[in-house]
Amino acid sequence: MSFFKKNEPLPIEVQLVSEVKSCRTCKWFWEGVPPYGPYPSYTWTETFPEVVREPLPQQPGPMEPIKWLQAISTGCNLIEPAVMHGCRKAPIMTMGINPNLTSYFPSTSGARWAYPLFEEDAKYAYHYRHQTIFQESLDAAFLLSHLEEGSEIKAAHDGWIISTARSADHRWLLLTVQYKNEPEVTSIELAWTPDERYVVLFDKSRKPEGEPDFKRGDIIAGIFKLPEEIKVDIYENCTPYYQRFINVLDRFKEMCGDQLADAELTIGEDVAQHDLIACASPGWSSRYDIPTERITHNCVKTHGYAVSQVIQSQPELLIIVGRSSVEMFGEVFGPYMDLEWRNKDIFQLLKETTQREKYLEINYHKYSLKTRIIACPHFSYWQNFVPHSRLSAEAWKVFQKEFSSDAEVLEAEDRVQPPGYNDFIAIRIQGEDDEIKDKISVQGWNIIMAYHFIPFDMMAKVLTDMFSKGQLTYDDSTHHLNRTKGACRYCSNKLWQFPERCPYHKETEHYPKIFEKVAKKVLDTALKEELKDNNQ
Repeated sequence: MSFFKKNEPLPIEVQLVSEVKSCRTCKWFWEGVPPYGPYPSYTWTETFPEVVREPLPQQPGPMEPIKWLQAISTGCNLIEPAVMHGCRKAPIMTMGINPNLTSYFPSTSGARWAYPLFEEDAKYAYHYRHQTIFQESLDAAFLLSHLEEGSEIKAAHDGWIISTARSADHRWLLLTVQYKNEPEVTSIELAWTPDERYVVLFDKSRKPEGEPDFKRGDIIAGIFKLPEEIKVDIYENCTPYYQRFINVLDRFKEMCGDQLADAELTIGEDVAQHDLIACASPGWSSRYDIPTERITHNCVKTHGYAVSQVIQSQPELLIIVGRSSVEMFGEVFGPYMDLEWRNKDIFQLLKETTQREKYLEINYHKYSLKTRIIACPHFSYWQNFVPHSRLSAEAWKVFQKEFSSDAEVLEAEDRVQPPGYNDFIAIRIQGEDDEIKDKISVQGWNIIMAYHFIPFDMMAKVLTDMFSKGQLTYDDSTHHLNRTKGACRYCSNKLWQFPERCPYHKETEHYPKIFEKVAKKVLDTALKEELKDNNQ
């Protein structure tokens, strides 16, 4: 049965597939000498492999790599821009900056990463519909067997790598090696051309002592050459950034008790993961010499890929991940939010958006969107989510002066962490029942707890509150949360039809024609605001 009229335009979520996949607007990524890459790539022999849609186990902690499927190599290439991961109508959406280019870093995991490269839009769409917490890689033994002869760096003795200093603007790397029983370190300088792929096969050692990481004669590094059109085994590796929200889902289930006892809440089905910028980079700071303002303007404001997806997905809850994401999101959606995000620490925003209801609200003709917003710390860093109290460097100095004995106790018990992002001081406190409470004055304890954060619980309480109000609802037939309102054609349209089609029957609903107009309205408003700011 077909639900599509012959001359019906492509739905916005389907248009995004080819638009994002083929985008080469940012010349810094794609023209001249590309700043990163090339990287190992692969494709599938089938258009819609069954194994891709079979859910792999999800857990918040470390997992061993899982042998996933056999693919066909496509050599080493630049990585295509990425669309959103998961179901387009998932009720929860996370929004980060851009995909993390982990293959850039000189390490064992950085050496192994591999990326899909599909000629067909259908394969690309299918891959991202079913991507969850995993990132693909090759096997370490496979890497060793495909190093360019003569490029190998072999260990002169047993030892450790103690530093890996890679240039951000040149194909250059300085490895510092500590050989066992040698007093001086050995420096190994490496350089390669932009069309080559140099890999480091051992991780940097934190403590060069005890059993060496490599033996004499082991290959430490070399140029990796991936032949085209050979069969390769692809492994799935859990990625901490994508895993982080599992902790929130688990706490949400615990807080709801019997109501969600049978729920199988997962990343990909209940939580979709999006990025404001579609192209990957190793970071988003001046360290990498990235023209962030121009790239943001191109991807977020001119093309508005994330804007279009938010408008079509209409999530009930949107989690904006990290300070930079908040800035970028605010630049385009700011006029439609009841949140002042400028010049605020991300933890301050976390507290504000979890203790008070803050919304993204768009009303345009017959279109209506009201999405609750949470701003939270960056998922890549576990320490952001450990229960702690958080004081600015200045506030900590005042605390040390006015509650000197309390500060001494905290420091003596190794609760005070070195200054981190923006010079904030983190004090490890589990909560009101922490055993150290009895050693701290009442006044000092009250101040510490006034700045206390348990980020996972804070976010889970928002989900629980929304569930109690009926803003998030559960479907016991699917064991997942109910989808958001409105139709979706992503899995079943006139260009492709996934074998499973839409599990939630969204393809049968009437599809409105207003999404493009709403997206244009939001983007036009953002550009007007930008012009106004530039003229002030």
